[in-house]
Amino acid sequence: MQVIIISSNSQTHKQWHLTRGKLMLLLALIVSLVSVSSYSFANWLNNPASSQLNPAIPVTQTSSNSTGSVETQQTAEQGESATEFYARQLGGLQAETIRLRMFSERLAEIAGFDTSAFSLDEHPGQGGIEKDGSALSSDVLDLSIEQLSEELRNQQEALTALEQYLLTEDTIAASIPTGKPVKDGWVSSFYGYRIDPFNGKKTFHEGLDIAARNGTNVLSVADGIVTWVGQRGGYGGLVEVDHGNGYVTRYAHNKTIKVKKGDRVNKGETLALMGSTGRSTGPHVHFEVLRDGQHVNPYNFIK
Repeated sequence: MQVIIISSNSQTHKQWHLTRGKLMLLLALIVSLVSVSSYSFANWLNNPASSQLNPAIPVTQTSSNSTGSVETQQTAEQGESATEFYARQLGGLQAETIRLRMFSERLAEIAGFDTSAFSLDEHPGQGGIEKDGSALSSDVLDLSIEQLSEELRNQQEALTALEQYLLTEDTIAASIPTGKPVKDGWVSSFYGYRIDPFNGKKTFHEGLDIAARNGTNVLSVADGIVTWVGQRGGYGGLVEVDHGNGYVTRYAHNKTIKVKKGDRVNKGETLALMGSTGRSTGPHVHFEVLRDGQHVNPYNFIK
């Protein structure tokens, strides 16, 4: 076999004459070099530490132990993250239950309801026969927490609405005239037609007269705002209170008035001292109740 190599400028050339034996020897040498190179490269991939014999090749040493440590650390970090997440969820639910318990106690106080039978300060009693069960998966646990949180939010909204209702009902009840305008005393003249004590004629009496000692405290029969104080014709010393919801009460013939126009008064608060001013035959309070501007029988409210 003859091999001829010609230079790029075609000016020179070299030639070799290869016999069959020399050609087989060359092929064997090439195969040996390729085999050795392949083995060395494979050995380097499996054991990078061997490449440290050549300082020009940077090596990152990794072992099965270090890999296991990394995986263990990652698993631990994931476990800690999940624990922190559920701890935060549990803390939020505990805060919600405490708030609802305090809210329930407040509503019971407003409504005058005895909650001792419910033992709000104790863990609710539960029990049952032991049975095999299955552990909750994280997905089921997440769903259960979400459903419980939603239920607590709904209960919070319902209790808030109930509180507003009770407070409104309590306010309305406190604003409806009830009871007598004096602690003691007796009814000296009823509501309706009567014989006028001054002219002896049949006239309509629009209030209720309650007699007592001179200087007796005259009390507001409901919460409200004072809308009139002063002298008014036959009423004498008059106090008028607007209770809202269409109710107005009047207290007449007072000798001393203790409130002024615009004052907010509570049920049972002293408005004036009883006297006999105006068109009066003796110490008493002339008590009127108006509903939507119309006189109604005060006796229905004081009895």
